[in-house]
Amino acid sequence: MNLRAGSEEDFGAVATMITNDCINCGACEPECPNNAISQGENLYVIDPLLCTECVGFHDYEACAAVCPVDCCVTDPNNIETEEALIARARALHPEVNFGEQFESRFRKGAGKPATSGAAKKPEPAAAAAARSEAPPAAAADRQPGPAPEEDLQALLAKLPEVDEWQIPVRCFRCGQSYEVPAERFMIGNVLFCPHCFKSMVVKDSLSFQIRTTLKQAYEKWQKARAELEAKRARELKEFYEKRARELEAFIDSERRSIEQVKDQLRAITETYDAPGRIKKGNLLGWG
Repeated sequence: MNLRAGSEEDFGAVATMITNDCINCGACEPECPNNAISQGENLYVIDPLLCTECVGFHDYEACAAVCPVDCCVTDPNNIETEEALIARARALHPEVNFGEQFESRFRKGAGKPATSGAAKKPEPAAAAAARSEAPPAAAADRQPGPAPEEDLQALLAKLPEVDEWQIPVRCFRCGQSYEVPAERFMIGNVLFCPHCFKSMVVKDSLSFQIRTTLKQAYEKWQKARAELEAKRARELKEFYEKRARELEAFIDSERRSIEQVKDQLRAITETYDAPGRIKKGNLLGWG
């Protein structure tokens, strides 16, 4: 069961938690099939009585899937069973026919999505009207924050090995084109056209040009990727340092505000002219 972000004491017995790494981007809120996610004071929170870890609707947890900073995490020490989660889903969505073969992260890909009824609970009429009147937010307006650094290599195109490149060759005899692996372009190698079976000998100039072209291309790509990784690491560090400074400034401001309120309360009680209070100078006289 999910719970709001907070201290370890706040979490209690839960299976999935939103941590304090939440950047308040709001990507998770519209993905929840139970409307369990809402915006808290500083970050998004999840109602533990509504969360079913998406059992019955998906074979994954939708909030974790769309979170740009991976702050929806699983607590391995506090796991809820599939039976408890689907029972909660059925109680929350009596209009939905989940059946026995439902989507579940416990059996990824084995189930089928719920077949009847809406995935989300109906909105109140006022909320629905407000949503229909408000213009849809552009995707570019949402700031998801830096993507996890470990995802960078998965996003970039995989470069083939140098010798795996297929070099296009045009036969000087028949004029037809064919491809030859780069590893074959060694000085003295004989290449045969698959169309007319005429041969061509690889000379040092041809081998040099191909190897030099590939070498320069790889050096350029590797340099660009290294610069991108360094830039992302620098921006990510600056982002978290800025967040830490903002949090520290907020804590200091709140602490000063608390002390100010204490001083105000102290001043109120010290200056209060309560009935029966003995005033200075009147101890021996008539009041």
